[in-house]
Amino acid sequence: MMMAAAHGRSAHRDVVGSYDLHAHSTFSDGSKGVAELVREAWEAGLAGLAVTDHDSLSQLSEVREVARAFGLPVLAGVEVSAWNPGTGRKVHVLGYGLEATADGSGPLERIVAETLAARTANSLWQAWAIARSGWRELDLGRVARVAGRSTAVYKQHVMEALCGQAYTERDYQALYRSLFKGCGVAARDIAYPAATDVVRAIREQGGVAVLAHPGQMDSWSAVAELVGEGLQGIEAFHPDHDEKDEERALGVAGEFGLFVTGGSDFHGRYGAPACLGERFVTPEEAGERVVELFSAEAGLR
Repeated sequence: MMMAAAHGRSAHRDVVGSYDLHAHSTFSDGSKGVAELVREAWEAGLAGLAVTDHDSLSQLSEVREVARAFGLPVLAGVEVSAWNPGTGRKVHVLGYGLEATADGSGPLERIVAETLAARTANSLWQAWAIARSGWRELDLGRVARVAGRSTAVYKQHVMEALCGQAYTERDYQALYRSLFKGCGVAARDIAYPAATDVVRAIREQGGVAVLAHPGQMDSWSAVAELVGEGLQGIEAFHPDHDEKDEERALGVAGEFGLFVTGGSDFHGRYGAPACLGERFVTPEEAGERVVELFSAEAGLR
């Protein structure tokens, strides 16, 4: 059975026919639109894609509309920013199978609305602080134009307006660290909701919650508590996971009865992965639960 294979590494791993279940578009902090992502997923030979923009459900219907015009199976999802009060560490949770409400009153929508508002305010303050520190060519109007149709303003938009370089360029990395890290003039973050509240809200709004890249954020200790709130899956395959992280995630999946996902966390020129499918999960590794997610997607608005 497929579920029996889901908690072990597939003997034959090939991006063709596999799933990339973690990608970002211009609706958050990605540089490419949904149509471009779907086209590139098809060209890569992927059997399915998930567009999981940050902390918003308002774009889900449009993602589905664009994807269905192409005919490639696509999950319209979300990646929710959270934290673990017990450790003080950030935790990211992927949500699939969700629908937005007409008035934004769903339990998850209420949570992420606060995050989006705080993020935009903070990013604009960061842009102002950078301009005030001597980068006079950076103005808030330009940042807003770069953000375009995004549901919030992100540091990536500030950096694009400031230097126009790709994330992977050495000068970009040096400038980013000097501004946003340590004692940088724009080194300020926002508060995030508790990860337990996020998982519970995803479930209450009819969705499926998956712990994103636990190796990247060292969120392993949160698993047991999140499972108690309804966590159903764990992301094993991710660009920031080494083989040890992958094996640990697969072990955690077996221990807690979670299904396995994987993806590139693709952001276009705003991130490190060079292409969709740089990381993926095979159908055998994902198992029947992911097949069910794609089947259910056809009935969502």
